[in-house]
Amino acid sequence: MLMRNPEKNEGLEEGQLDQKIQAEYVRRFVRYDELLNNVKAKLHDDVTNYVICTWYNHWTTVLIEEHISTHPKVIPTIKNIKGIDIFFDNQPFDLKVTYLPREYKPIDAVKSPSDLAIWMYENQGAQRFGADNRLFVVLLDKENPERSWELKRSFALVFQKIDNFFDKETVSKDDEIVFTFKRKTYTAVTKVLMMTK
Repeated sequence: MLMRNPEKNEGLEEGQLDQKIQAEYVRRFVRYDELLNNVKAKLHDDVTNYVICTWYNHWTTVLIEEHISTHPKVIPTIKNIKGIDIFFDNQPFDLKVTYLPREYKPIDAVKSPSDLAIWMYENQGAQRFGADNRLFVVLLDKENPERSWELKRSFALVFQKIDNFFDKETVSKDDEIVFTFKRKTYTAVTKVLMMTK
């Protein structure tokens, strides 16, 4: 089976599957046989691609997070604690493995990772809002941003960059950022590991 672009989830995004089914199938087809034929012809493939892409993103993220947790300067949490995945340099961090947002220019992200972090805090969805300290691992293919997802399968490269990052980085006052969300101001400690190719 051809591996599709997990970043795009092939037309379906998280939380939109039910809306798609309602709009394109339930409310559109009056005849039962037409509904079944269209579900078999298109929806089955959409759902299959969505599941495969979500599975790929989940397990590659798990492997990256597990590798981070094995670094000698990192202490993983024993239990699931909301907003805390690891301790690094005596600071708690929520790990976020992600891609560069489509709206953000690659050159700006590489030039100023702290501005990117502020942007990601300020543009997070209200349902997922958090002002916890975060360590963003941002995957970016500078030549071809839409292919950034392929970096996740280059484990030798990814793991080496993670090790290099934690070997040299420390947490300092310079890692403190201030951001605004829904007219409230927050302060967080953030680190950004730009995983570029």
